[in-house]
Amino acid sequence: MAGDGADFRETLVGADCAPRTQVAAAVGFYGAAIRIGHGSAGGWDEFGRRRQITRSRGNVLFQFDGEPALDLYERYLGEDEARGLPGSGLLFPLRIFDPERPDHDIVRTILAVGHDARSMTFAGDVPEGWTAQLMRGNFDRLAAGAAMAARQAADGVGPGRTGDQIAILVSCIGRRLLMGQHTADELEAASGESGLQVPQLGFYSYGEISPHRVSGVCELHNQTMTVTTIAEVAGNSSA
Repeated sequence: MAGDGADFRETLVGADCAPRTQVAAAVGFYGAAIRIGHGSAGGWDEFGRRRQITRSRGNVLFQFDGEPALDLYERYLGEDEARGLPGSGLLFPLRIFDPERPDHDIVRTILAVGHDARSMTFAGDVPEGWTAQLMRGNFDRLAAGAAMAARQAADGVGPGRTGDQIAILVSCIGRRLLMGQHTADELEAASGESGLQVPQLGFYSYGEISPHRVSGVCELHNQTMTVTTIAEVAGNSSA
């Protein structure tokens, strides 16, 4: 899910080669000493009422409650923000809910709009029959979301049982565009939960992959801070 800022044009990935396009890189860990924790959280504020997705195809949304999706979005965003779509949509993601699992929610970000069809294309599927609610950003809540993700990842490793550790932080580019210099706040919040002695590295992405905090099912998330903690059990050597 490498990104190139807000350009959405081209990214380069290196895997046993010079960086180039259309390459996926993977790193594997194995051995009895390895412990891996994960966490993912947003911190966006919901606004407006929940609506049903009545027509969609894959990641293209056509209707809320039988009404053209783009019409509703433009009405909620207002004239100035609507004029900036799809770029301004990064600041107003959509949370969708599975009716069969009410506690299972996923965030989706707008990638494109179709003015003729009055549709919106998201970074991930928006299934028909699910419910949806608009969201907007709040600096304090976004930082708190980063802290929650880091806390979940640290808890997954387990306290007092590990030696060397590292935390990998992946934050959505939409958060970066909204928070600006306040991104330092979410990094500080995540560091406080991971432990100041734990080295951190990370990047901004077009999506984050992590098990859901409730169901445990691995999902593609948008607009989250996702933290993976990799640790080696003290007294063992890694493989």
